[in-house]
Amino acid sequence: MMAKDKSFAENLANVFETQLPQPPHLQKNEEQVECGICYAQFLPTDDELGAKSGSATDYKCENGSCNRAFHSVCLVDWLRSIMTTRQSFDVLFGNCPYCSDPIAVKISCNT
Repeated sequence: MMAKDKSFAENLANVFETQLPQPPHLQKNEEQVECGICYAQFLPTDDELGAKSGSATDYKCENGSCNRAFHSVCLVDWLRSIMTTRQSFDVLFGNCPYCSDPIAVKISCNT
């Protein structure tokens, strides 16, 4: 039975008596936490990474439709490999690897 106060998708799911898949950006409590560059949630435990060793993703693209998470260490390395990246003092300016929106990442003294 269809209800007027329910969305089309909810009514369709009720009619077919099944759970319909949702787009990734609408899935509840499933925030993307893996780095969009190295595909790991946590950096490896490594002396070379210093204070960042074993840390979780700490940068997120500000584009609402992208919202990709990154380790700032991975993002700095990626941006340094791109010829169009600009640097001003301790900040790298470039583009998101996924949506190409402008991003700015501070270079820590350990990278």
